Amino acid sequence: MNKTKKSLLIASLAAALGMGLTNVASADVHHGPEHRVTVGWHGDRYWDGHRYWQRQEWERHHHHVAPPPPHRYY
Repeated sequence: MNKTKKSLLIASLAAALGMGLTNVASADVHHGPEHRVTVGWHGDRYWDGHRYWQRQEWERHHHHVAPPPPHRYY
């Protein structure tokens, strides 16, 4: 193995080790509590636990279900 290949191998191993240590160090960072969205109406959108529905789209797909009460702004 010539000198250039050897130095390139050592440099790449040092870089990989440095990136690995950076990832380990960042694992201890506290990111705060998760934000969970409750099922139901949020303004003019409905969250069903998987996706948001626009009001007209929800009414079109859920015509057999009683319509939700109108949104009140307090």
